[in-house]
Amino acid sequence: MIELNYEVKIGCHVSIAKSVDLAFDRAKDIGCATFQIFTKNPRGWAFKGLSSEEIERFRDKNLKYNMSPIVAHISYLSNLASLDKEIYQKSIESFLREIEICFLLGIPYFVVHSGSYKGGSFQEGFERYVSSIQRGIDAGKHKITILVENSASGEKALTGTFSNIKNILEEINDQNVQVCFDTCHAFVAGYDISSKKGIVDFVTEVESTIGLRSISIIHANDSKTDVGSHRDLHEHLGLGKIGEIAFTELINNESLKKKPWILETPLDSIRNDFENINYLRSLIK
Repeated sequence: MIELNYEVKIGCHVSIAKSVDLAFDRAKDIGCATFQIFTKNPRGWAFKGLSSEEIERFRDKNLKYNMSPIVAHISYLSNLASLDKEIYQKSIESFLREIEICFLLGIPYFVVHSGSYKGGSFQEGFERYVSSIQRGIDAGKHKITILVENSASGEKALTGTFSNIKNILEEINDQNVQVCFDTCHAFVAGYDISSKKGIVDFVTEVESTIGLRSISIIHANDSKTDVGSHRDLHEHLGLGKIGEIAFTELINNESLKKKPWILETPLDSIRNDFENINYLRSLIK
């Protein structure tokens, strides 16, 4: 068994191109202690399916590399709060298939974005979203934790505030539903975490609503746009509007540093995943 002994578990989103098990090799090459994948092409509805050989190789490498936890993320098109009949049907079918793949691969966490209730009321969108998550719990046979991700907010979004997320968690009331905290999403939704005082205020609000204990995974992303912009554009850590002070404070928070940190930073010539991972690691005191 290959051991990765890091005080804080840091990794990033990696590709499953050619075969899902290759995600482990890619994660190892860039120094991940944890990682996230899509279980299918995230930009389409079609499913290629996984062979029994792929599933076996994935499970074998899971034992070999001992990277944990492995996290999967719902595909981009799915909208579990949609009030459009056709979009919702495609979304819920895709969601349940992705949950099934997580079960087959032994992936314990599945991140779900909030979706939009365009065309109806907040309450209608809320009820549809909660119902969808409950169906996901059943599909995962209570062995997969579904993580509700905070959103960049904007019109008709359900999870732009942690008070709304609190209401979702309380309505579902199941230990198999927790939270994925995305730093960029929080910032552009209006939480100014770019200063030490902002971090203190933010942590206080989170603790008073969902509780820090409800956060299972952190998506570490800087932002290309200003606080409250509602524009979800990720930037390399420390190089965006959130900045180094914020990530230094967050990664050294006694509660948050115990969580797995997964980067979804850009793929460009400025910095690669290996460099972003090591940058965040360098901030740990």
